[in-house]
Amino acid sequence: MQIGEIISFYRNYQNLTQTELAQGICSQGNISLIEKGLRVPSIEMVTMISNKLGISLDVFEKSNFYENQERQVNVILNELESLVNCRNYSKMAFLLTNDILNKYCNNPISKQQFLCYKGIYINYYEKNPSKALDIYRLALQETNITSFQSIFDFPKHKKQFSKIETLLIAGAASCYYLTNKYEKASILFEIAYNNIDHIKMQLSTQTLGTIYYNACKNLKALKKYEDAVNLAEKGILFESSRKTIYRSAEIYFELGEIMTLQGKLKKAEKSYIRSMYLSFTTNNNHFLRLLLIALKRKKNLSILQENIIMLEKSFT
Repeated sequence: MQIGEIISFYRNYQNLTQTELAQGICSQGNISLIEKGLRVPSIEMVTMISNKLGISLDVFEKSNFYENQERQVNVILNELESLVNCRNYSKMAFLLTNDILNKYCNNPISKQQFLCYKGIYINYYEKNPSKALDIYRLALQETNITSFQSIFDFPKHKKQFSKIETLLIAGAASCYYLTNKYEKASILFEIAYNNIDHIKMQLSTQTLGTIYYNACKNLKALKKYEDAVNLAEKGILFESSRKTIYRSAEIYFELGEIMTLQGKLKKAEKSYIRSMYLSFTTNNNHFLRLLLIALKRKKNLSILQENIIMLEKSFT
């Protein structure tokens, strides 16, 4: 059975139209071409389709439609995503070479994803937001037939965005945040987090939790504290609904910081404690080390200090 036949079989089994299956993934026309065997989808597209249909990728692998090159690029992109998740930016460089880009990323989706991770590396490790912003713009251009000069023009051409496009928009927002252009950052962050609900069926959506975290920090910088609290709480619910705590520790810390600025110290203390234990249980050592340094300075929060002492005793 060919890939198109497999997709058609499971789509009809679940009583989905081609339009319903395509929503948030591609066009109805693309689904039609795939089912007719006239187009071979990328691994990322097959992953999104299988996720939406609720079937294992093994169903497709048995049909041997993947090429070795696509398998290899999938391994590379998954490794880059893992390094980003753990903030191991220094280990990304050897995977972000032009040789790898030119050899393996030979379709718009894989090239866009590769450039997304390259932008993250340049923004956070090389600390060059302006260069990263250019990379994010080029990456977004890969899946948009209309040329645009500014990141802000991109949302005018689409109503919904893929997971990678959403991360790219949020990445551009972070570039503006890091250069203290909070109003510009706010516009892009809002576009990104409002789009998250449209891509809830796609793979690894838990990584989108970082958008809530960064957008919350930006709202705090703008002194829009109530908006920041609401967004932080939405981010925590988002992660909880996906049974993940990918960025929950960071979000709880930001929530504590905002509560402190509002003078709500009891609520702030609870958020700080939750942040600390979440970071500990997820083995987020990079964040936990920085977190404990920050929390130890909050001498006025006695219950928090007691919890820090108890936690540190567990290390020995």
